[in-house]
Amino acid sequence: MHKLVRITLKDIANACGYSVNTVSRALRNDEHLSVSTRSLIQETAQNMGYIRNTMASSLRSGRSHMIAVIVNDLHNQHYCDLINRMDRELREKGYTLMILCMQLEDALAEKLIHTAISLSVDGILYFPSLGQRNYIEYMTAHGMPFVLLDRRVNEMCADTVRCDDEQGGYLAGQHLATLGHRRFLFLSGVELSSSQIDRLGGFKRAVHEAGLPADCIRLIPGEQVEDALLHNSLSSLIFPCDYTAIVSFRDEVAYPVMHALREHHLSIPEDVSIISFDNLYAEDPSRPLLTSIYSADENIAALGVRMLLERIKDPALPPRNVVLPVRIYDYGTTASPGKTDREI
Repeated sequence: MHKLVRITLKDIANACGYSVNTVSRALRNDEHLSVSTRSLIQETAQNMGYIRNTMASSLRSGRSHMIAVIVNDLHNQHYCDLINRMDRELREKGYTLMILCMQLEDALAEKLIHTAISLSVDGILYFPSLGQRNYIEYMTAHGMPFVLLDRRVNEMCADTVRCDDEQGGYLAGQHLATLGHRRFLFLSGVELSSSQIDRLGGFKRAVHEAGLPADCIRLIPGEQVEDALLHNSLSSLIFPCDYTAIVSFRDEVAYPVMHALREHHLSIPEDVSIISFDNLYAEDPSRPLLTSIYSADENIAALGVRMLLERIKDPALPPRNVVLPVRIYDYGTTASPGKTDREI
């Protein structure tokens, strides 16, 4: 087997008869060089299999044109949709996206942040959990531009883009109570998520304003929901069916719940209404219709990228906390309760 040899700027210079400095400028597409010179050198480099040394270039320029996104769980389709949008936005601006995943282990966050900084990324898009203030302070101390996405961290003054989850929970409760529902199943998210706390708080506020008792909500903790989702046993959580409406913390849980209800010959929304969050249908219309709550205007991913690039350009900007209003995307999975006082 032949040993692969890394092509250098000097190799390209020898092949096309220009100096190493001219080759370097041409590969950076320096417009002070003629188009013909740039084209010849760039074509020669491509034919020789030249791969740009990004680390060396970043040391010279102070910019790597790489952005790291640090996310908790790549199995979560909501995150995948956001990351896909970020990648498109960043490519248009000449950046490469690097994905670092905690795999549901929050303790890995500090290590991944350290990895991103050591690789000289220009900035970090970070999905935080509650209690991660020290990790955020670590990024700040190292002068790393970052934006917090999708969640808040208490008492942190930092660039943040998220939906108004409290408003979202309130809209869900108000919507269902107005339809006439009086008993609810709430399938929670994990407790380390500010979105879970805010959505449940908003939902309880709407239920209270509707004059309903606190015990009208059967609450399933997020850890149980995630475990049941992993082991395909959500039916064990949603039955007996002593409610007329389900609120799911996220669409990705709501979809298998809908399947389980239909397997038990329950119709949606005639027998059970269901409302959720994230509006995954907007990114992929092949998914089943599901009434869901998400941002009413701008996309979190696009706005987060824009804010990060602004922060990179001007580190002296004051911190910005953007909370996007939300709305209900009604795709027909909620209606007035068709049956009452039944248990399955």
